[in-house]
Formats: sequence, C-alpha cells, structure tokens
Amino acid sequence: MKIELIVPGKLSKHLQPAFDYYVEKLNRFAKISVHFVELGGDLNTEDEKTILKKEAEHIKKRLKDRKFILLDLWGKELTSIEYARFLENTINKLSEIVFVIGGPLGIDDSLRENALAKISLSKMTFTHEMCVILFLEQTFRAFKILKNEKYHY
Repeated sequence: MKIELIVPGKLSKHLQPAFDYYVEKLNRFAKISVHFVELGGDLNTEDEKTILKKEAEHIKKRLKDRKFILLDLWGKELTSIEYARFLENTINKLSEIVFVIGGPLGIDDSLRENALAKISLSKMTFTHEMCVILFLEQTFRAFKILKNEKYHY
C-alpha cells in the first residue's frame, strides 16, 4: 500500500523528530511519502485568495489528476476507530491513497470541491505543520487498530 501526503510549505525543525518517528513507524505498514510543495506567496505582499490559488496550482501539479482525500477543518470528524475503518475501506478501493493538507491559510475551494472525501482532524484549529504530525500519528494508530496490535508499550 502506498500513501502520499501533499502539503504546502515545509516542516519546522522542532517538529522533525516527531515526523521522522512516525514515518519510520508507518513504513512497517505502508510506503509513506510526504511531499512539501511551494507556498502560494507572502501574506504581507499578496492577498489570501491569490495565495490560496497559487498553492492549489502547486498541489494540483503534484496530484496529476489523481483522486485525493482532503484533511479539512470542515471535513467529517472521525474517531480513531472510524478513521481506521475508513482507511481500510479506502485501501480496498484504491492502489494508492493521496491525502492533501492545506497551507497556513487553508485550502482553495477548487481543491475542496474535487476531493474524494474530506476529513477533519479536530474542530480545533492547528497549524498545517502540526496537522502533518497528527495525520501521521493517527494513520499509524489506524494501522495498529486494523492489525489488532497494542498501541502503547
């Protein structure tokens, strides 16, 4: 199983250890790849809509017309067990799963409209960088649930 995550920007150094930890753990269950695409611009010099559209272009270029699941504040909230079942059902339908996280300003409507599904990590707002870590952790947890393995040691 191949899982790809596409996200604008880059990861802060202080989050790198958590990122590395979960990518390593996930590789036991799936081939995980995370691709950071260019941000849409500088909020000090460009308006939000322009930035969101540029980020959408960068994301679409990476997507290459593939189906994707959007991690979105307005998506459906799932428990960890529900997410595990969602992941299992999606794995059974697709040879690869592509997830997209929006940048610091969110996501352009053109991407939101074309998503195969929309999932919310929480009703709370997190930085897009924290969403990467939360996504990796929850995906690792989902695989542990599906394999009926203990999560805590």
